[in-house]
Amino acid sequence: MITVEELKKIVALVKTVPEEFRQKCFELLLNHALQTVTTAPTATPITQRIQVPPPATKHKQYILPMDVKAFLSQYGINESLLWKFFLAEGTEIRPIYHIKTTKKAKAQIHLALLLALQTAISSGQFQVDIETLRNQCSELKCYDGANFMKNLKSSEHLFKTIAIDQPLTLSPDGKSELADLLEEMSH
Repeated sequence: MITVEELKKIVALVKTVPEEFRQKCFELLLNHALQTVTTAPTATPITQRIQVPPPATKHKQYILPMDVKAFLSQYGINESLLWKFFLAEGTEIRPIYHIKTTKKAKAQIHLALLLALQTAISSGQFQVDIETLRNQCSELKCYDGANFMKNLKSSEHLFKTIAIDQPLTLSPDGKSELADLLEEMSH
């Protein structure tokens, strides 16, 4: 057990740490205080002590950028749906989705939308670098070298611009298409 005063000190100290480190800081300080309590007897009366449960080991809440929150709100998508397709830990985001379509052109566009969402989750910008898209398409065996740019241009309404030297940034139509894709993939 730990005293109320010790717990207040821990909470006050944790509030001085940047937001993204607070939970871990609290866990470490609380764990240390609990270990100290079990190894060193104290004279504090039992009525002044409180029972503190061990720190939770639930999935850490990832703080989404405002533009992603706005996207989710605009299209009525629950945030929990994102975590069916991506894994987040610390500042890292990893995809855990599978592109189901076998048509290379369609798979390429789906991948572009999902990679733009992945970038948005970490940076707030719904965009993907063309070379990153090309590499991911190759890795997932949906790269059609002869038609890669043609496939993008045939879906140009989904992107603000299509230029080799600029990232693909989703247009409002692209975000709408992304929302539909997430809904489709969730079933």
